[in-house]
Amino acid sequence: MKVLQVLFILLPSFIWSQFQFVTSDSLAVISNNIELSMPWAGGLNYPQFSSIDYDFDGDLDLLVFDRSNNQIKVFEQQFNSAGSFYKFDPNGSSLFPPDLRYRLFAIDYDGDGRKDLFAYGIGGIKVYRNTGDNTNGLSWEVAKDLLFSDNWGELLALYVSSSDIPAIIDVDFDGDIDVLTFHIGGEYLRYHKNMSRELYGHSDSLVFELKNECWGTFREDVSTNSVFLNDQTTPCTTGNVGNPEFPQYASKKIDETKAHSGSTILALDIDGSGVMDLVLGDVAFPNLNLMINGGSDVNQNSAMISTDPLFPSNSLPADMQLFPASYHLDVDFDGIKDLIVAPNAKNISENEKSVHFYKNTGTNDVSNFVFQQKDFLQVDMIEHGTGSIPVLSDVDGDGLIDLMVANIFSYKDVLDKESKIAYYKNTGSAANPQFTLIDTDFQNLSDLELGLRMYPAFGDLNGDGRIDMILGLEDGTLSYFINNSSGISPSYATPIPNLKDVNNTLIQNGLYAAPQLFDLNKDGLLDLIIGVKTGELIYYQNIGSAAEPSFELITTLLGGVDVASTTPNGYPAPCFFNQNDTTYAMIGNVDGTLLFVSGIDGHINDGDLFEMIQENYLEVNVGGYTAPTIADLNGDGLLQLIIGQDLGGLYYMKDDPNSSVGIDEPFQKEVSVWPNPSKEELSIEFTDYYGEVSADVLNLMGDIVKKLEIKTKLSVFNVSELKPGVYYLKFSNRSSTVKFIKL
Repeated sequence: MKVLQVLFILLPSFIWSQFQFVTSDSLAVISNNIELSMPWAGGLNYPQFSSIDYDFDGDLDLLVFDRSNNQIKVFEQQFNSAGSFYKFDPNGSSLFPPDLRYRLFAIDYDGDGRKDLFAYGIGGIKVYRNTGDNTNGLSWEVAKDLLFSDNWGELLALYVSSSDIPAIIDVDFDGDIDVLTFHIGGEYLRYHKNMSRELYGHSDSLVFELKNECWGTFREDVSTNSVFLNDQTTPCTTGNVGNPEFPQYASKKIDETKAHSGSTILALDIDGSGVMDLVLGDVAFPNLNLMINGGSDVNQNSAMISTDPLFPSNSLPADMQLFPASYHLDVDFDGIKDLIVAPNAKNISENEKSVHFYKNTGTNDVSNFVFQQKDFLQVDMIEHGTGSIPVLSDVDGDGLIDLMVANIFSYKDVLDKESKIAYYKNTGSAANPQFTLIDTDFQNLSDLELGLRMYPAFGDLNGDGRIDMILGLEDGTLSYFINNSSGISPSYATPIPNLKDVNNTLIQNGLYAAPQLFDLNKDGLLDLIIGVKTGELIYYQNIGSAAEPSFELITTLLGGVDVASTTPNGYPAPCFFNQNDTTYAMIGNVDGTLLFVSGIDGHINDGDLFEMIQENYLEVNVGGYTAPTIADLNGDGLLQLIIGQDLGGLYYMKDDPNSSVGIDEPFQKEVSVWPNPSKEELSIEFTDYYGEVSADVLNLMGDIVKKLEIKTKLSVFNVSELKPGVYYLKFSNRSSTVKFIKL
């Protein structure tokens, strides 16, 4: 992220900590007459599923890795009188390694009872070993940056395409973890046997040998997902099956010049025969293909003898647009592993109802998968496809602030996209807000086919007391919708497209216009702020009247802010707001972080610069396309923040003056401050003490009211002379601050 020509002022976290937002699930949301159990869990697009005991409490929780901007979500298994259920942990993702890409799978490879991580490594597989425990929590060390396999005497990287999902499982039931993956051409399944048991007598090593270049003696067609059993082409006829140790001579090696199509592999013994069967998904097709292994537990390298391209054919067959992947784990807490099907193709697959759940009504030995629902987990949360854009506004004029949720796109059959806006009416009270989903396609706006990422802004532009709407469009233009409602349900006149400024010039400064209506110059008229694809904010002052708006271009680089960073594009999502008669702004961007700015008042003309407080505000990172909206929903003087993001759901945060914002999680493990609140003495203890440290005691105004010299691992200071209130400790060796309360 870059901020062009912005006046950089080193303002410590105590200044922006006047907005001490913390995640919360206290705001109720109703959909289809049912209160959502985890409305603010953020949505899912193209998820992958594993089970892991991430909190070391003895039960398996749900680990979800979403290919859409490589995001992690953790759902904790909890219990109540009705039984077990999943609860979204908003902090769970911070417990896993950063920079994970493409795929993630949890399995215990070393037999220590803790599930490890098999992730993407360049051209193959990277492995993280779980070194956590119940006392210290999750921790990881890299076991292998890249797995290698002995290919008939030549040590090569164990190849897995970045688009593929391999089977990482004990294929031969000898107690260590093997790998099944398609070769580069995508036709033949390779069996990489883990030699840990054979070499060392245990399973804690990752030493692989290519034992079979045509495991199952089948070939998948490169152009289709057809499967040829008992294939008679090389390498299926070179003696691998039945004698997997048979070497591959150079003259018989696979032709790997053919294009790889992309495949997902689930290996499981579905019929209790003692050998692994397969469920295959293909990048260009919506179905799953079940392949039955004809062997028994005495022949671990037997041939596949039948296929079922309509799996599960005993129930509703999988039909997932596009590139389905299947996962075998217990998600209904009955001890029997079920089947989850989700898409594996980013941006071209279903993204609202994209997690299909098949309950296993059989046993773990002989499975019988029966379809249950298409929106597992998603039905419990706000979910609107890809790139949610929330806007808080009283659109129906009843005095309560409603929630509108636009998106970049929703999947539309077949292989199409559309942009929609959902309407959540505030059906609560002034003191206790509650949102109820009224319409998933507000005013049938998708029928207008205005392109992707319709971005709404709301405000009374003509002085009639009704909230009008402006839509920012993909081509950068704006459409003006005048509210002509006569009752409590919002209704709009035919839109006025291609909104023009006071000079009759088309308002179009870049693609994907993201408007906000906000009185920036405090003259009582709503001005127009527009984010554009390339990262800048455009400011048009309203020089019209309360009854008739007229917009004049002031600057194409408002405040000098440009949120574009590593790419030419930034997709800024502006949210300017007033608090105590001071203007602030939160600005979302394509990177998934938040920019928080102040010093706005009096600095809104062309060439003026805002003061930047923090680029990565609240350390928010939602993967992509952050879109904030903020308001005081319950009239208590404190603000609530709702954040839209790439996965189509929302996060909810509320301003909590008693929170510990300003101290990050890693630092909490390094320093302890107690008692907090304190009256006379304050103890400060470091986990690891590396020498003398100084600390400034700051009040809420940022004034240094006391200096502390910390010369030992544990120090005790008298703070009785401090006035009662909130203070911050700023350490000389750390940019974060620790908050404490003086009684």
